[in-house]
Amino acid sequence: MTAGTRTFRIEETLLEPPALPPPPTRHALFVLLIALAALLHVATIGSGDLYSETEGQYAGAAKEMVETHQWLLPTNDGVPRLQKPPLLYWLIILSFKLFGVSSAAARLPVALAVVASVALVFLIGERLTDYWRAFIAGMIYLSFCGTFLFGRIVMPEPLFTAFLAGAIFCALCGYQRRKHRRVWFAGFWICSAFACLSKGLLGIVYPAAIFLLLSIFHHEARVRFRALLRWEYLSIFLLIVAPWHIWVQWHFPRYFHYLVGSEWLGHLRGLDDATHDFKGVPASEFLLMHLAWWFPWSIALLPGLIFAWRRVIRPREIEFSDTLSLCWMGIVFVPLLFLGQRQDYYSMSMWSALALWAAVAWDRMPRGWRAVGAVAVSLVGIISLALAFLAFNAAHTLNGHWGAMDERWTAWKALHDMPVSTWLALRPMLTITACSLVSLSFITFYFILRQREKLAAVVLAIAMIPAGLGMMEGVAKMAPYFSLAELGRFLNTRLDENDETLFEGPLEDSSSLIFYLNRKFFIVNQNREKEAPIGEPSLDIFLNEDEVLKRWDGSNAVYLIAEQQRVDHWKKLLTERFHIYHQVTASGTYVVLSNQL
Repeated sequence: MTAGTRTFRIEETLLEPPALPPPPTRHALFVLLIALAALLHVATIGSGDLYSETEGQYAGAAKEMVETHQWLLPTNDGVPRLQKPPLLYWLIILSFKLFGVSSAAARLPVALAVVASVALVFLIGERLTDYWRAFIAGMIYLSFCGTFLFGRIVMPEPLFTAFLAGAIFCALCGYQRRKHRRVWFAGFWICSAFACLSKGLLGIVYPAAIFLLLSIFHHEARVRFRALLRWEYLSIFLLIVAPWHIWVQWHFPRYFHYLVGSEWLGHLRGLDDATHDFKGVPASEFLLMHLAWWFPWSIALLPGLIFAWRRVIRPREIEFSDTLSLCWMGIVFVPLLFLGQRQDYYSMSMWSALALWAAVAWDRMPRGWRAVGAVAVSLVGIISLALAFLAFNAAHTLNGHWGAMDERWTAWKALHDMPVSTWLALRPMLTITACSLVSLSFITFYFILRQREKLAAVVLAIAMIPAGLGMMEGVAKMAPYFSLAELGRFLNTRLDENDETLFEGPLEDSSSLIFYLNRKFFIVNQNREKEAPIGEPSLDIFLNEDEVLKRWDGSNAVYLIAEQQRVDHWKKLLTERFHIYHQVTASGTYVVLSNQL
């Protein structure tokens, strides 16, 4: 009797992934990873108010688009906001339509993008190595300190990161599978197109540069990725990306000139388009900040990278999986160090590659250096515990140093102005973080000694969950110092049909007011050309002080929102003219003045 066998084709044995179906363990790990990502990022979207600047700009624009039914034109307080493509606005609008206008609905697309990124890290890692390393890579990505913080900010980067990872996954599937290769390569161009609609031209520049480098280093990649350059794929890409840009150029003739001159070239030079000053942080500071964003893995892997780098990197036997991760990281991160506006969250699109590479590095590190890394993480926990009892004293100690900070660090001023009670409210967060890091780091150390490296990596990732949730809660508690939500809700109960709200400061600083205030407001003492560089606003919202005083003298109620440091100026101006000064309320670093007693 002859046993039945099957002969595998050459492409199944050499090009395809393993022919055997994955075991139940693989499916369980994948489901567990997705469930954990959803619990951490989707279940927490309702915590805290939206901040000004980026969050208010995107959520406020989406809210205005719903109110005005202008589905193609994002606006902030009536000012066209065309600096970035519209995909994030559209997704927020869809969320508003499904769940109502709220901060949770505004955060939902970004939270789902983080979950998608975690899933794609697993799927890419599984194709490059195996499902256990893929699971550890997903846990590493999920446990980055920066993922907890930036993964809940309403901004294009998490969405862009997910689509970039999707493009790389599709190209990798096409590389490994001859069957359905054309479908996978079409998916690459579709994901790249949506990445372009999320953040701009980098959506195609990054993946094209990554696979160009791979083609240089690997002959097989050069042969197989050549099929990506078919005209049908380019047509699909243009059909997705081009229509909105053509529409904007048709209605705003200065659009392409602004996009190329100020956005692309300005970002490449690292200059602000209005002031021509350098924006971003110095390269050394940029690197140090990433030690925090990549914690705890930046600390856990550092001893092995320094003292056993040949075992970790293996320069003489680099495989395709190593090259893909290194090219991905290099294409995104290296230009940020030497070109353009260095903002810490700009590097998010390579964190997926970093997680994939870190999982491999952890597996290759000698056991002794893994143990040293775990101890180093526990020491950070002990330091956090000490800070938990010294935080409010540090606020007083640093009082004389805030003014010396660079003016671009506007957050420092708000942190300085926080009362001691706010710092004390953060003490439980620091305590929980410290206890979690110390206790679970020692459990990690135990598993390392028992040669259970996979379990050790999982436990170390779990150690960051209480810390990450604590950071989310800390961000929510500090919202009054970075958001105008409380003032917006206060004014909504006071304003009648003809009453007016005025804000002194840049439009981006008032962006959370766009979301929380149920009407348009006026901008005081700002440069119209800088605030509305592409198109004119739908109404004349820019006022100078003389125009403010004229409105102050009218019969309608006028509410002026100004920073505390400007209160003395307005108090002098109003009392000289009207002999009346009335401060209604205050929140964070802002106060509300009114002409009504």
